[in-house]
Amino acid sequence: MEHTKNFSDRYRLICKKIPCIILLLDKEKNIIEVNERIKDFDYKVEDIIGKNLLNLPLLNQKQIENLFNKKGQSIRLEILSGNNQIKYVIGELVELEEEIAKYLIILHDISGEEDLKTKLKEEEDLVHEWFNIGEKSIAGIYIYDEDFNIIYVNPSFCEIIDYSRDEIIGKKTYEFIYEEDINLHKELARKRFSGEIDIAKFNLRFKKRNGEIRYCYAVGRVGKFKGKKVILGTLIDITERIELENKLKEEHHLLERTLTGTIYAISKIVEVKDPYTAGHQLNVAKLSETIAKELGFEENKIKEILYASLLHDIGKISVPSEILVLPRKLTTIEYTIVKTHPITGYNIIKVIPNFEKIAEIVLQHHERLDGSGYPKGIKGDEILIETRIISVSDVVEAMINHRPYRPALSLDDVIDELLKNKEIKYDKEVVDICIYLLTKKNFKFT
Repeated sequence: MEHTKNFSDRYRLICKKIPCIILLLDKEKNIIEVNERIKDFDYKVEDIIGKNLLNLPLLNQKQIENLFNKKGQSIRLEILSGNNQIKYVIGELVELEEEIAKYLIILHDISGEEDLKTKLKEEEDLVHEWFNIGEKSIAGIYIYDEDFNIIYVNPSFCEIIDYSRDEIIGKKTYEFIYEEDINLHKELARKRFSGEIDIAKFNLRFKKRNGEIRYCYAVGRVGKFKGKKVILGTLIDITERIELENKLKEEHHLLERTLTGTIYAISKIVEVKDPYTAGHQLNVAKLSETIAKELGFEENKIKEILYASLLHDIGKISVPSEILVLPRKLTTIEYTIVKTHPITGYNIIKVIPNFEKIAEIVLQHHERLDGSGYPKGIKGDEILIETRIISVSDVVEAMINHRPYRPALSLDDVIDELLKNKEIKYDKEVVDICIYLLTKKNFKFT
């Protein structure tokens, strides 16, 4: 017993120093000792000690025979772990000259190495498959390393940038890229090689041999080739699509300019009818646009406000000129006639395609929050925010400029009117911004 105890103590001391799984067996292959490393295979020490090696799921019969037949040799084994996972080890059996312990089995876990080998092989297979597909692909295919050295390009890539394969391979990628896009190319490559992003998809311009620029859509990700990181990617020539898009944008801008010019021209009709308010709609448009920008409106909404401002009084073409230029306050009948102009404007504008919202803004531009406006007498949230902006701008412009029936009023008079009717007739936020523009930003009409 003393001999056994001394041997076990020596065994435990040695096993603590060795980063492997150690099994000590008697002549019947019963396990006398096992070190704590057995836990790496999801087994408990107490579940192993005292069991016969042949009765454990750790190794199968064939592997055990192989171990004993090749004593002193390192062989590759597959171990079944406690949670039924396959683990790969290098195993060696040593025969001992001890009274009790007859065999020592050392198992070195190489599962991580095997996983790495499998992954590397998969990546190598991916690259080789990339080569095979690349030669037949109609898309440009490329591979380059971390130093931007081009390792491979397919025939389609050569055709896109108009250089032969011999002229491309071995060169730096950025030698063929348009100067303004080189930094983008390098930055996205850096992020992929560092693992910051997995896949990059972006537009990239290349220079052909004759200096012509080709627009391309590039997609690439990191892989492995001959043990080093590379980027594998595809390239599609989208030059024709980009040129078509640019042409469509130019045509769209031309149509917008034509539409804007037409709206400005239509707004001049009222000036011909009522020369005393010349520039009124343009001034209202300028102030309304500025307020809308201060409110942070999107471009499309600002454009709607601009167009509605320029057209808000177009309905006055149905009002007799004699009434519009009267140098006195209007009678009830005359005022009733004037009050029809929002409806006339609405009926004119609503027939323009996609101008339904603008027509509604024009219809509401004399409505007030408390319901005292016209033509419908709507109130509160029934009134569009675009209308609330134009309503304040309309009042400010009318007061600050000369009219046939009164001289221009002072800025103080204008501010008094806005403050007196803030949250009653006029929107609070719009009034606050308008006063800010007039007093702090020194806003001036044209």
